[in-house]
Amino acid sequence: MKSLLNLKNSLLASVVFLASINSNAQNNIKIVHYPEQPLKEKNSNQYHLNFDFVIENSSKDTLILTRLEVQAFDKNNVLVQQKFLDNNGTAPSINTIPEIQWNGMAKNILFNPFPEVNLVIRKLEYTFTFNNNIEVKNTVIPKDYEQLKDFNLPLKSRLLIYDGHDLNSHHRRFNYEFAPIHQLGFTGNFMRYAYDFVVLNTENKQFANKGENDTDWFGFGNDVLAVADGEIVTVETNQKDNKQFDIPALKDNPLALYGNYVVIKHNDNVYSMYGHLKNQSSVAFKIGDKIKKGQKIGSIGTSGSSFFPHLHFEVRNNINHDAEGVPSYFTNFNLILGSEIKEIKKGTVNTGDIIQSK
Repeated sequence: MKSLLNLKNSLLASVVFLASINSNAQNNIKIVHYPEQPLKEKNSNQYHLNFDFVIENSSKDTLILTRLEVQAFDKNNVLVQQKFLDNNGTAPSINTIPEIQWNGMAKNILFNPFPEVNLVIRKLEYTFTFNNNIEVKNTVIPKDYEQLKDFNLPLKSRLLIYDGHDLNSHHRRFNYEFAPIHQLGFTGNFMRYAYDFVVLNTENKQFANKGENDTDWFGFGNDVLAVADGEIVTVETNQKDNKQFDIPALKDNPLALYGNYVVIKHNDNVYSMYGHLKNQSSVAFKIGDKIKKGQKIGSIGTSGSSFFPHLHFEVRNNINHDAEGVPSYFTNFNLILGSEIKEIKKGTVNTGDIIQSK
């Protein structure tokens, strides 16, 4: 009887000891999400939630994420959806997250891997499970986004959404905690809701010949139009169409990435940015100029970090290093589905879509 009692006490002590270890480990893990209140971007019959978790390990131990679960609740706190990624199976789903290991004293981004949620959802509770069954929770309460002005598309052409801001897009996967980027001063994802527009011909081709020259591309030199009335807050027109930019210059000018650009303020915290524009040093735009919806503000070029002629378009809340992207909805365009055409009164566009502005 005495030996059984000793065994029981020993097991109890072990449980208490492990609980103490896990408690201390939890204290060494800090998880925050950015933006603090993610915006609800309405896409068809769902909301799209585009935000990041910044996970910091302040211990000397290695952390490995083994499971991530999200529970989504409506306004009455009733569970509506539940999803997870874990390390079960021969090709574990947790590995769809690029970084699941945090070495000692490490900090990195985890992009929200569950972007699509039901329209009734008001709150999400994430549970992060690390090795040694360490659990850390994070609650996310997104907010509705209302675009106060109607936007036209910035190009009057048939367009391919070459890259948007879905989970796999390079715009979405901007890691501002990556040391070389962070050292330049960036603290947010300014292109969180960006688009790359490529002009197509009537056969849905992007270029003639092999596309080796800028002039082979059907969009090169096409007019870029203001999406809404506003005021120019910054402009650059003197960069060459050579697909190059000065990386160190980003420390002083976060927009240098785009070569030639125009930024228009529409409302407080709503700025449209048009990048990789053609060299047009003769353009007489200046800060403070008033712009009308549909007015030509530049031409498609290959300045800055451009691989080929296209328009980079984004809406953001300021023009500084801490800028965050905001959604944009466009009015009166057609979604081209092969031989079928779907008229869109107002909506977003997605990576891979072929659309026709009216």
